[in-house]
Amino acid sequence: MISDNHESAIEGWQAVERTLEAMVDEVSVIAETVTTSIRSAQPVYVVIPEPEHRAAVALQVLNRLHALSEQRALSSSELAAATDLAAERAAGGVPIDALIAAYQVADAEIWRILVGRSTPPMIPLLPRIGTLMFEAIRETTAVMAGAHSRVARAIDGDRITLAHQFLECLEDPEQRAAASVIAARLRLEPRGNFVGLVWLPAPGVTKLSAHRSVVTLPPHLAADVVSRTVAGGRQEMVAQAGRLLEIVTQGPTGEMLAGRWGIGLARHGLAGAAESLSDARLAFGCTSTHRPVRIFERDWHEAILLAERDRLQALLAPVVEVAKANPHLAETVMAFAAADMSIAAAALAVHLHANSVTYRLDRWSQLTRLEVRSFIGLWQSVIACRLVAVNEPRQESVGG
Repeated sequence: MISDNHESAIEGWQAVERTLEAMVDEVSVIAETVTTSIRSAQPVYVVIPEPEHRAAVALQVLNRLHALSEQRALSSSELAAATDLAAERAAGGVPIDALIAAYQVADAEIWRILVGRSTPPMIPLLPRIGTLMFEAIRETTAVMAGAHSRVARAIDGDRITLAHQFLECLEDPEQRAAASVIAARLRLEPRGNFVGLVWLPAPGVTKLSAHRSVVTLPPHLAADVVSRTVAGGRQEMVAQAGRLLEIVTQGPTGEMLAGRWGIGLARHGLAGAAESLSDARLAFGCTSTHRPVRIFERDWHEAILLAERDRLQALLAPVVEVAKANPHLAETVMAFAAADMSIAAAALAVHLHANSVTYRLDRWSQLTRLEVRSFIGLWQSVIACRLVAVNEPRQESVGG
């Protein structure tokens, strides 16, 4: 019986070897399938040329097949290949989670083919094959994570230093030549268009996670973003890629990018980049809890006015006090302004009867002595209401 079992095991493994040999002959086809699947599931791989990517996958598959055929763990040279690839991917901006997920796609395809081609003698050996593959995954994951982390930390450090130098030179007209040189090292196009951004992370976003959210943005989201942390925990950025801008301006930002954003006007060249960052600071100055994202192109009039909020506060102090004490009246005034001075449209916006809106506007005028139905009176009223919003207590540094 023992002899029969031994012979069955030998026969089964011979069948496994034949199947693995056939897969070696088909490695280019397998690599093509795996590469296509990875690039579809992981958009970040767009930064890796497809032929280069396919060759790396083919090498991974070959190493796996050879190790399985010889019933052994991965060799030092095979692990070194995985280590080198992890370093290359880190340098190319591919996150470690995407890299490991990509490796698992290849392993899953190898397993799928093996199971699909299993003959009766091979079936009892599948647990052994699975164990070998699991051990290989564990080993490669460990060495890749270490290599990727070392390279990524070095790149982050270099980029942080360069980003600070670039932003400092950018704002000094006499240092624009230096800014141009640094821009090239940061893979920015000095003669391209730039957008400035200012971000105050939400209270739940720690200082470390805020920094990592910016400096490790995947290339398919924002390949050309440089940033620095300034007073109050804010992040100042200059970007050329449009994807980050789309995320911030076209809907709720993800948890890691939550907070208040000021967005500058897209401007040309390095001088334009400095101006756009100034725009972003002005736009950020008129953010509030209810309007956390302000865009200079759209909100320039309010941003410029509120940059002189101390002067305005002195002029409009009594009106500001009325707005603070009567938030329901202030809400109605703002709705009236947003509705182009239409009582009916304002009533719909604040869910009131038109008569109630009229009463509130009249009450506002009585308390402030501003004729809210006139352009000047409404404009001063709106500015006073906005002063209340932008002067509300704001979190000035990230948590943690």
